[in-house]
Amino acid sequence: MWVLGFLILTLVVVYAAFFYLYSSYRERLEEELGARLVAVAAASAAAVDGDVWTALAAGDSAATAAVRADLDRVRRQSEVADIFLFDAEETTLFDLGGVYPVGEPNLALSVDLQAAVSALAGLPSATRLYSNQGVYLKTGYAPVLAGDGTVRGGVGVEASATFFQALGQVKRTLVGAALLVLVGMSLLAVGFARLLETRERLEERLRRTETLAGMGQMTAMLAHEIRNPLGIIRAAAERLGERHGLRDEELFRFIPEEVDRLGATLDSYLEFARSGAGGGREDLGETLHKTIALVAPELERKGISLEVDIGEGLFPVQGDPHRLRQAFLNLFLNAMEAVGEEGRLNVTLAREGRDVGVRFRDNGSGMTEEVRRRATEPFYTTKETGSGLGLAVVARTVDELGGHLDIRSGPGAGTEIVIRIPLARTGRRSPKE
Repeated sequence: MWVLGFLILTLVVVYAAFFYLYSSYRERLEEELGARLVAVAAASAAAVDGDVWTALAAGDSAATAAVRADLDRVRRQSEVADIFLFDAEETTLFDLGGVYPVGEPNLALSVDLQAAVSALAGLPSATRLYSNQGVYLKTGYAPVLAGDGTVRGGVGVEASATFFQALGQVKRTLVGAALLVLVGMSLLAVGFARLLETRERLEERLRRTETLAGMGQMTAMLAHEIRNPLGIIRAAAERLGERHGLRDEELFRFIPEEVDRLGATLDSYLEFARSGAGGGREDLGETLHKTIALVAPELERKGISLEVDIGEGLFPVQGDPHRLRQAFLNLFLNAMEAVGEEGRLNVTLAREGRDVGVRFRDNGSGMTEEVRRRATEPFYTTKETGSGLGLAVVARTVDELGGHLDIRSGPGAGTEIVIRIPLARTGRRSPKE
């Protein structure tokens, strides 16, 4: 969300800057175009002042032809679209382009009323730049003066399309630049998001490494301080039981049983603290078969239905067989606790591209989102007697193999644990082999 917000804010700033540039350029261009049109209108007015205007108003054909030749030359030189003349009553006196009928009210003046009135008052003026169906329009006006300086009429000069080519080119350039910025910022946002994701993964791995380092120190101390005393306590209890005939007493049997339980807990800590996945090569299908053979009696005793689907062929991975079997065993034990009596468990193993995928699916009570998110954290458990290391051991083993573990679960929807481990590369054997 932070990256998305940054991207949106950046795009808003960029587009605001482009809009400001376009508006500023359009305003300056409009001023220059207006000044140019007014200059052309003034030059045209100079060609028809005095007696020429009188002859033209009287309908003199020779004067009309001369004015047409003069104004046509001005139009070609200045590259405008049309030049027309109008009198003080805003009636068309002459139109070079033939758009406005002579002797009738000029329709352009009704649209450009302010600029036309200004010209009839003796002040050159230009209309604002406006567009009609994507076509830009702008007209310059200048007064036509009599010999005594009075205003006899006005000249209107309409801009041609060439006047606005620069404006259209600037608009297209800015739109193209905005699109390029949009694409560039999107790519940067995606790259930045991936960098953040990578950083989070690295930070998570660093936190786990620090936890494992602390576990290594703690388990070394546990191995030294607890294992030997536990062995002594159990041996002493057995000797006392034999000497006093207490081995069949229920209360006495609690001593070796609890010692064994503490020993098993210690072994789980030692197993978790053991680093390295080993450098051997193991067929994951064979490892899974061996683990199933180990847990099959307990599954049968609890009435748990097991469905197994292992694909054909070999599934070689680079890892320690003991640690792989321990990881599978932890998954089976967790599933058996989750489904309870007469539950269902489905296990599949198949190639998935360059990986081998293992899926454990049960119909147990499932996990809440909080439990699912923290399930692989060391020492996190929802069980009263759990150590919180079962899935942590699995996650660490998979991580050391360069694989990925994914937990999919929901309350009342069961749990599916998906493991993907890269297949070991097959190398050529030497002729002696």
